[in-house]
Amino acid sequence: MSSIENKTAGDELTWIAGSVVLSDTPPQQLKYWRKKFGIKQADLARKMDITPSVLSDYEKGRRPSPGVNFIKRYLIALYELARANGHSGKEVAPTPIADANINQPQ
Repeated sequence: MSSIENKTAGDELTWIAGSVVLSDTPPQQLKYWRKKFGIKQADLARKMDITPSVLSDYEKGRRPSPGVNFIKRYLIALYELARANGHSGKEVAPTPIADANINQPQ
């Protein structure tokens, strides 16, 4: 992957990560992106080296917040699987949270 491709991939992952982290419902956003890229839960779990039930628990909010490292691993694995299937972050439309105005401290 060239340095330009790496920058583009990083920008796309940053945008997607922001939509997850800034969402009122991060578990639903994780699932949204997985489905948007057409990735099966079992395939993503295998890529992350976790069980599908653990992934399901996170996506349904049955486990406490997974933390930054889990979200990073999730999104990188998701992005790698999506690229392998011929998809990229450029194809996806903004989610409602991505268009939301964030209140800045005054």
